[in-house]
Amino acid sequence: MGAAGGGHWAETMLGPQLLTKTGLQPTRQALGEPSVVAVYFSAHWCPPCRQFTPMLARAFSLPWPQLKVVFASSDRDEASFNQYYSEMPWLALPFGSHQKEALSAAFQVRGIPSLIILNGSTGQPISMDGRDDFMRNNFDIARCLSDWGFPNGAPAAAPSAPASGAPAASSTAQAPAPPKVVGPEPLPIDDAAADAALARVAEEEWEVQEAFFKTGLKVLDNTLQNPGEAKFRQLKKTNATLQSKLLGVGKDAGLLLMDMAGFKASSDDLLSLPGPPDGHCTAVRKKLQDAGTAAWEKHARAERDARIAEERGKDKDRAPRYTGGEGDRKQVGRRGPARGGGG
Repeated sequence: MGAAGGGHWAETMLGPQLLTKTGLQPTRQALGEPSVVAVYFSAHWCPPCRQFTPMLARAFSLPWPQLKVVFASSDRDEASFNQYYSEMPWLALPFGSHQKEALSAAFQVRGIPSLIILNGSTGQPISMDGRDDFMRNNFDIARCLSDWGFPNGAPAAAPSAPASGAPAASSTAQAPAPPKVVGPEPLPIDDAAADAALARVAEEEWEVQEAFFKTGLKVLDNTLQNPGEAKFRQLKKTNATLQSKLLGVGKDAGLLLMDMAGFKASSDDLLSLPGPPDGHCTAVRKKLQDAGTAAWEKHARAERDARIAEERGKDKDRAPRYTGGEGDRKQVGRRGPARGGGG
């Protein structure tokens, strides 16, 4: 943060302490000196938030010193807050902090999820629609930073292991985010068949689509992140949850996509990868990620349009109404005879 007077905005705006993955820390210590601070208004009970948060978290698979996110929760109880925050790799206002309501009022937050982007040195707003900024840039943090006036952003290098016998250095920064999804370079797959399968998924209700993409990405992420673990290379077709949320969705679209990723039938009830995942698995994961993002954006736009239509309907109901015959207009908002005038 900036020195002296310019550095205290964070304590005034965010409060004296922030929650990190290792506990409470003084606000300025937890933030460090980022170029940008993003305040993330969200809640566990909000369906669009539950779709947006994992995509945002994946963008932070490595820490970005130039950008710090602070979660401002609208959760209704501390247990829900703790469960939801466990899925996030960034900082948070402590549960129940009065700063959240003050921030909501100051930035006129009308709905969630919402991201308010602030200058890290001054606390002045840079963007009031960080959510759209991330979506427009396909969750590419470097491009977002460039749009916000801070080009040349790059994630921090992964920390090197300490020398043999040397104690690990203690850290007061926020805990590292989950490891980045790694995998071999993508290999060609049958794009037409994959797109047709995903088109069938797109015909399902949003709740079905949401579970499909979340489950499919979790399966492939586990496989790619743990290529040596056999348990992540087997899928039981008889698993009711897996069948209802992934494999059987969209007339077996999930089954087809897992087959493209390399999961082949090794028995009547088991799909298996014969070895570590290859580039086909990477390619299918990218297909799922892109389709999931597009589906969420479509759903978010539909919800937004529905809210706009609802507000317009309310405005119409509140509009002045006139009664009587032609030339006989009912006065709205006037009580008694008009003042003044002759007798």
